[in-house]
Amino acid sequence: IVMDPGHGGEPGAIADSGVTEKEITLDVALRLRRLLQDEPFEVLLTRDTDKRLSLDKRVAFANGHKADLFISIHVNWMEPHSVGALETYYVGPTDNPATLKLASRENKESDYSLSDYKQILEKIYVDARRDESRALAKAVQSQLYHSLKQKNPLLVNRGVKTAPFVVLIGTQMPAVLVEIACLSNNDEVELLTKEDYRENIALALLRGIRGYAHSLNTPVAKGR
Repeated sequence: IVMDPGHGGEPGAIADSGVTEKEITLDVALRLRRLLQDEPFEVLLTRDTDKRLSLDKRVAFANGHKADLFISIHVNWMEPHSVGALETYYVGPTDNPATLKLASRENKESDYSLSDYKQILEKIYVDARRDESRALAKAVQSQLYHSLKQKNPLLVNRGVKTAPFVVLIGTQMPAVLVEIACLSNNDEVELLTKEDYRENIALALLRGIRGYAHSLNTPVAKGR
């Protein structure tokens, strides 16, 4: 399993209080790696420090290590700021303006334009890994929502969606990008500053991965 803590070097989204996306995504990824050590999975991180890493290098890392799963962790920024929401993406086209705006923001360092992605997506639209990615996204989203809703009652489940994120298009294995919270929402930022909430996020991601792996005829395990 390759985990990809979003951003690094540059901060990504920044809360009014100064909390950055890059520090939250790395913290959650490190917690998840620790939790997965007791599971039958081999875990690699695209980054385990605060360093800048291009989208292409993240993709190349996952493909080069022949990963079975790729999970990119991000924290969203939404309008209106009162919204606190979870959403998980897998590769595919979209006409949703908010999703296209998000994809443009996350893909800004890539050489591709959104129009280029349409041609690429046509080639992989019926790819078997797209169905597997959707199953992984559903497992992760469900576990995150049901776990975090208990501590965050106003949390909105925005569900599983398709989007042309570079890291989802380029990877050669089932891949998802999960937006674990909103830094635009001050209540969620307050929760994200608490270690137990970040630990709950990591535990929910663990359960989502475990549930997806158990659903396969051939489990994703060490030595494959």
